[in-house]
This record gives sequence, C-alpha cells and structure tokens, in this order.
Amino acid sequence: MTAVLLTRPGQENDNLASRLAGQVAEIQVRPLIEIKAVALTQEDRRLIMDIDQQDAIIFVSKSAVRYSMPELETYWPQWPVRLNWFAVGFGTSLVLSDHGIKADYPAVAGSEGLLELSGLQEVKDLKVLIVRGVGGRELLAAELIRRGAKVTYLEVYERRTTIDDDWRDLSPDTIVVVTSIAALDSLRAKLGENVGKYQLIVASPRIATQSQDFAQTTIAAGASDQALYDAILESL
Repeated sequence: MTAVLLTRPGQENDNLASRLAGQVAEIQVRPLIEIKAVALTQEDRRLIMDIDQQDAIIFVSKSAVRYSMPELETYWPQWPVRLNWFAVGFGTSLVLSDHGIKADYPAVAGSEGLLELSGLQEVKDLKVLIVRGVGGRELLAAELIRRGAKVTYLEVYERRTTIDDDWRDLSPDTIVVVTSIAALDSLRAKLGENVGKYQLIVASPRIATQSQDFAQTTIAAGASDQALYDAILESL
C-alpha cells in the first residue's frame, strides 16, 4: 500500500495531513527543513521603523510573515496607509490577513507569478522591501532592479537541514512531497544511494528540473494544500 510522506517544516503539514486521512494507506510527517528566527540587526530595525518610506513590501513565504510580524507590529500598531502589500501566494496572503493586511498575490505562487502582477510592473524609482529568509532566490529582486526599483532585503529567518540524516529505511512505496529546492537537496542527502527508488510530488517545475535522479516526479499546480492534495490523489 502506498504511503505519503509530508516534509514541510513544523506544523505546516498539519492541514494537509488531516485532509489526507482516510484517503491514503499511511501518512508520515518528517520535516526536511527546520525554520529558525535570525537575530535582527540595528539596520534591520531601522528598516522596520521606516517602512512608511517604502512603496511596496513583498513577503516571499508564510515564514517571512510569521517571523517578521512580532517586530513589525511592535513599531506599527497601525499600518502605513500608502504602502502596497504583496504575498508570494494565496497561503501567505491568508497569514497576512490575520494581521489586518490585504495583500495582492499571484494565482500561481512564486517569484515568477509575483513579477506578473500589475502592481509590480511600473516600479521605476520605487522603494521595495522584500521580507525573506537568509539566502533566498535572487530572481525577484534582480528583475525588480532591472525595472528600476530600489530593492532592500529584510531577512528574518534561516533554513536548516533536520538532523535525522539517514532515511534509507523509508519504503520505496512512499510518495514524498517536496516544496522547495532546499528540501529536495536535504532529501537527496538523507536517501543516499537509494534516491532512484522514490516517487516525488513537487510544488513547481523549477524543483522538478532538479529531481531527475528520482524514479518519478509529478508537478503539482503549486505549493498550496489544495494543489498538493490534488496531485497526491492523482498519483495514487
């Protein structure tokens, strides 16, 4: 019988695991990446204090919201009126809505989708703050800079590989769900020489291009619970 392994950090697997209950033979949750807050510098805090001087602020993940909001809300009990808010996808926009923020987001989550939004087309001389983890993708900032924006990063968390390094006991019948390149690299290291035995479901074509050493890769319509749920059921 096929098992499904969910690998997102922490409690991000809970909702999808609940939806899959009764739909698959076995659900396993073994995070590949853990998320940790990073200490903010004085420059970071000045950025937060002065966000009313930004024209737009972009959150590239749910973690970007969760790890920045305690500081942001400390300095801003009411949000600046003219600031334009953007989220990388629907899930991130929902987390922002919990803080009273209505953010624009692309139909298909990701940097590429963000760059298609009408509000990020004419950005010449605009100040854009990107809230992200340490060492994230550069595509978004690079393209906004090419369009003339003045881009600054606020890095509020870091990703670390989980310490249970040997997963070679994992049944080859397991479908593994992977939602980032960092998680894929971690999975490959944990599986070792057995990597070619496993079927993947990934959240984007970009991840799929890096997974050719696995037995099979199915590309979900995105990283949302619904997109992953649909892809899992179609793969059973």
